[in-house]
Amino acid sequence: MNDGRSELRVGRLGDDEFSPKKILILKFSSLGDVVQALPVASGLRRRWPSAEIHWMAFAPYRELFTDHPAIDRFVEFPRRRSTPSRLLLDLAHCLASVRRERYDLLIDLQGLLRSGILCLLSGAKRRIGPWNGREGSILVYRERVMPPPPPAQERYLAFLRYLGVPEGPVDYGLDAGSLPMSGLPSGRYVVLHPYARWRTKLWPWRYYGELARSVPDLCFVVMGVGPWFPLEAKNVVDLRGSLPMRQMMAILGHAKAVVGPDSGPAHLAAALGVPTLILFGPTDWRESAAVGRQVRVLSAAARCSPCWRTRCLQQRPVGCLAEIRPALVREELRAICGDPF
Repeated sequence: MNDGRSELRVGRLGDDEFSPKKILILKFSSLGDVVQALPVASGLRRRWPSAEIHWMAFAPYRELFTDHPAIDRFVEFPRRRSTPSRLLLDLAHCLASVRRERYDLLIDLQGLLRSGILCLLSGAKRRIGPWNGREGSILVYRERVMPPPPPAQERYLAFLRYLGVPEGPVDYGLDAGSLPMSGLPSGRYVVLHPYARWRTKLWPWRYYGELARSVPDLCFVVMGVGPWFPLEAKNVVDLRGSLPMRQMMAILGHAKAVVGPDSGPAHLAAALGVPTLILFGPTDWRESAAVGRQVRVLSAAARCSPCWRTRCLQQRPVGCLAEIRPALVREELRAICGDPF
């Protein structure tokens, strides 16, 4: 007997008769996670080529979705308004807009309270979320997807398998565009991105200067947002500070290689097909390394690593990353670039 309540379904559900006309994907942040989730949109487009696919995220990621071949519309999830009342008003408008769309399928890749609430109130016919959603979000899904073992990207691709999407290439759908700076020769510079949200992920800043000075014939471009530190080598172009997403994508996408810690720009560079060297300390590369054809990782053999801590408790702060010396990074950089320099 059907009492009107929705039935929770878990596992794999390949429904040949299900053909959604409108799909909404929720993945608000952060940059690295959003990039790793982009192949979900490409897979859905491959499965249902005539469907209208929308993606909701925070405003700073808007340009990731501009001209994306699998995404028809970007929807902003409101955040950081001038006053609480303005934020509430924008949230109400956002919810009303979602309800007007009458989505056939809503996929919550975020798995947190705010995405769960939006999922619940969306009016979508099918609401699918992660089995291990947090902050109570699992209570609102009609269907849940069991996360597979690492790497992290697999938990997003599991949604495609659940929906019966045929296996295919992992397609990020990203295009670096044209290089915005005439002084940077395409494919002849290495990007250094020294920043990350966790202080414990930071490679010692003095090492970047040592690395640049050890390869004087190679041009290095340093970029990112974070505390300033001196980089005075003559072969360094300093572009630190806030850059538009499209400009950052272009600089990364035309680089010879990218070097930096476990951070969003490293994932973006890897997705663009650029040789990427990622330095790991507190996080586990087996879990969260960027996915790409030309990705290499360096991880120290410190007994405390990975600790997954945002604050180092060791007597020698962030000793795990300090053990990765510039000479070793130079040799790995030489290997991924294929140059003797």
